[in-house]
Amino acid sequence: MATILPANLLRRAEQQLTGELEGVVPGNGSLTPRFILVGEAPGETEVTSKKPFTGRAGKELDQSLATLGVTRQEIYITSALHSRPYRVVTKLSKRTQQTYTKKDNRPPNQRELKRQAFLLDFELAHLPCDLIMTIGNVGLQRLLGSDKKVGQLHGQLLSGPVRCWSETAQTYQLTTKQFRVFPTFHPAAVFYNRKLAAELAADLQQFKRLLVDEGN
Repeated sequence: MATILPANLLRRAEQQLTGELEGVVPGNGSLTPRFILVGEAPGETEVTSKKPFTGRAGKELDQSLATLGVTRQEIYITSALHSRPYRVVTKLSKRTQQTYTKKDNRPPNQRELKRQAFLLDFELAHLPCDLIMTIGNVGLQRLLGSDKKVGQLHGQLLSGPVRCWSETAQTYQLTTKQFRVFPTFHPAAVFYNRKLAAELAADLQQFKRLLVDEGN
């Protein structure tokens, strides 16, 4: 397992860290993957381990991969943002009744996604694979546009170009390379809405049939 991202791009991302962002977690997996999985952003555990999906959601992801009959070693796992977006919050300790501050995860904003777009753009351009599974809205919208919703598109195979960031034009443009994008729910969403479990399971069976039909 490895990352396709070169050291100079990772250094650039590190040097650009500002505000409430920390760490740079490169995509990781096979460099000839059966498919590319695009998540939202790393969390605290991922920033520490420098590997995607090593926290609580990673355990749910491993179950999903087992359902598909694939391993992490056979796919490439990355995210829309490669750094952890956080907010500092003040909380009250139930044990001591004292207040304390901590970093809580938050969704990435558009400015952060654009600033780091060169990482995901490089991965998609250089991995020899056109099949992408997006999990959650952030990855889906980064690739196909902010009007796309996983609740409406999950379980469908969407073919066409995806968005990449143009530094020159300072806007998203479409890739010349064609991709097939399969949106589904983020594993963590099931923690908060168990009703999604059945829909996620159905999506996985649909995607598994696709892999089998392709002999992939």
